[in-house]
Amino acid sequence: MRDTGVLAVDSVARRINRETFMLLGGPAAVLMQVAHPLVAAGVHQHSTFRRSPFRRLVRTADTTLAIVFGERATAKRALKQIDRSHGPVHGHTADGRAYRARDPRLLLWVQATLVLTSLRWYEDVMGRLSDAERESYWDEGKFFARELGVPETALPSSLADLERYETEMLRTEATPDAIATVVGRDVLRPYPWLPEIVYWPSDALTAALVPRSLHAAFGLRYGRPERLFHRGVIVAAGALRRFLPRFLTVMPHARRYEDAMHNSPTRT
Repeated sequence: MRDTGVLAVDSVARRINRETFMLLGGPAAVLMQVAHPLVAAGVHQHSTFRRSPFRRLVRTADTTLAIVFGERATAKRALKQIDRSHGPVHGHTADGRAYRARDPRLLLWVQATLVLTSLRWYEDVMGRLSDAERESYWDEGKFFARELGVPETALPSSLADLERYETEMLRTEATPDAIATVVGRDVLRPYPWLPEIVYWPSDALTAALVPRSLHAAFGLRYGRPERLFHRGVIVAAGALRRFLPRFLTVMPHARRYEDAMHNSPTRT
């Protein structure tokens, strides 16, 4: 039988992550992650993002897509690579709080931001998924969280529970401190020598995708110009994916996976 990886052939994660327009939601997901002061401290003290932001983003995307679209051995190696990269990441915040990247509470927060931001941006462009599909997407997210060390008992059982968890975290723990604001600025301005106006489109889309409670801390505006731009990007992304060639609209990992599926029918 063909090796179809760690997910079901028709997984929602593969449907969502195949789309190149999903890359536009990346800054919003990362900004939500570093809103947590313990995550921000780890990034600030250990990450290479500030020195080589593009290389870091490409490497992260490649690892993530290898998990979703790779064969089982490839996906397992990528998961182990993530776990190994977390090992050395530990220390203390400026106010003395200890953190470690393998902390299940922080791993859960990171996974929650990825799932919720991806789901919201995908549905902006493609329309709402069915309730069953939305639940399946979180079930797949729970699989990845468990693989990285989050115990089953810590995982919100449903998507509604996940959204309630997000709301509570934004109220109690994911409240940016001074270091989180600095790291967030690096996310929004990976090349600070570029003129501010260059970043306005990314800022507008990011502001549309992150919770309003984070706007002030990260200096984001979401007024009428940003709302209109957000709507324009949604319309453009939906149209372009129908008319542009596949090599521009589908991620390379997904193209390889889909081509392999098409060229090698399953035999039992």
